[in-house]
Amino acid sequence: MKRNGKKLWLRSWAAVLALCLLLGGQALAAPAGSTVWGYSEGLAQCELNGKWGYVNGDREVVIPLQYNSIVSFSLGVAAVNLNGKLGVIRQDGAYLIQPEYDTLMPINCGLYIAQKGGSWGVVSILPFSDGEGGATNVLYELAYDSVKVEEQGGVQVLTLRDGKGGVTRVPVFDLPGILVRKNVPSAHFPLTRGKLPKFSDVSQKEWYALWVDIAYNVGLVSGVGDNRFNPGGTMTVAETLQLAATIESRYRDDSFHKSAQTGPNWYTGAVNYCIASGIIKSGQFSQKDYTRPATRLEMAQIFAATSPVKDMPTLNNAIRVRTSIPDVLPTSTGASSVYTLYEKGLLSGVDSKLTFHPGGTMTRAEAAALASRIARAEQRITLWGEYDGTALVS
Repeated sequence: MKRNGKKLWLRSWAAVLALCLLLGGQALAAPAGSTVWGYSEGLAQCELNGKWGYVNGDREVVIPLQYNSIVSFSLGVAAVNLNGKLGVIRQDGAYLIQPEYDTLMPINCGLYIAQKGGSWGVVSILPFSDGEGGATNVLYELAYDSVKVEEQGGVQVLTLRDGKGGVTRVPVFDLPGILVRKNVPSAHFPLTRGKLPKFSDVSQKEWYALWVDIAYNVGLVSGVGDNRFNPGGTMTVAETLQLAATIESRYRDDSFHKSAQTGPNWYTGAVNYCIASGIIKSGQFSQKDYTRPATRLEMAQIFAATSPVKDMPTLNNAIRVRTSIPDVLPTSTGASSVYTLYEKGLLSGVDSKLTFHPGGTMTRAEAAALASRIARAEQRITLWGEYDGTALVS
């Protein structure tokens, strides 16, 4: 019998919402008299009596109506104004940048030009080591008279001017490399403002719009032709290995993702790369396996073996994970791989009970969600407790 794909999808935004409900009670419908509009990445703005928040596709309030003003979500983040101060939140309402700034202007790579009073600088949605055993999200201290992005010779340049006539200029295209050198999480998968897909079969009201946007933005997924993404399409083993190889290669900054692959089949290069990288073993899959659907267990084993997943910090208590997933026992085949993805905030299961469903298949929407969380640390799931970006600092 064919399972109900909608119920068993890794409903990534719905999973985050379910966790919020567990912590804070049932979601409430948009209050009578409120105005709802502007769906983007699964959430819409909602306003009542001058206070703003967000509702989901079912018009349930998922981020309280408490802000003076807001903007639509883009690439999983949104700027909000709370009592006259600006901050940045993610889709569960957790702050990525605390509401303490007078000005926040987005630039690439998850960075914002920030102003407090007469001082300007640059802050990040992801914290990183401050070199003294702590964490900071300030890339350039708020010690400048002005900070702007200007065009010089056809190149976008971040220009920082201090009060003594000094000028620091940083080409915007150099920012990813600067973040890599500072070991900022996700620096190998930088966000690019304005780079969003317009697939005809991805409604901005759907839960997966967020993940398609992010995975497309960072260059990990593309469409299937005819301006379609095919979110409900089932991932094959070959497609899963192709995605894993691309993620691994981008993280290592090697050549796999930079050139066309050759071989008897379109996926030959990805298979060979995954074998060479230790993601899979030679002979792990037969030739006929590559064109069949990948199981969720196989997906877990493949992605848990990639370098970025191995290297990322743990967000969720390992003992609690092992005792909370109802259909994966410590003695189950591949259990350690499944546990790893939950512990590191990459999966939350197919329902609010954290059920994994190892024998099920993975859709293209689910793959986009998993790839987005591997690539972008600010989107990882805290299963219990509140999101704390400093836990991402290694």
